[in-house]
Amino acid sequence: MEIEGNGYKVVFDGKGTLAISGKLAAMPEAYEEMELFFERVLYAVSESNQTELILDLRQLVFLNSSGIKTVCVSLVMEADEVEGLHLRILCSNSLTWQVEAIPTFKELMADLEIIFE
Repeated sequence: MEIEGNGYKVVFDGKGTLAISGKLAAMPEAYEEMELFFERVLYAVSESNQTELILDLRQLVFLNSSGIKTVCVSLVMEADEVEGLHLRILCSNSLTWQVEAIPTFKELMADLEIIFE
């Protein structure tokens, strides 16, 4: 499954990795589409009894505040509701927005692991 917008791409491989890449500074309607996409991803993960979801942000060079909210509310907080699901977020040390924003996600989910590379 994937969605693609102006300068960004969101891909779920069906095996437990969700990757967001590019520059995501979208308008509200694009985030609505992303919320539905995240819902489908979490449903697929839950239905296949996967115990881990990897969110790979290493190639996401920019995410505006609306995008951060969408990821937090529609993915991280919803993933916390999936029984037995461990979320791992892969980040880049070289992207300032990730270094500053992503660690705050730990407050939203008990079983969250953040890895900076």
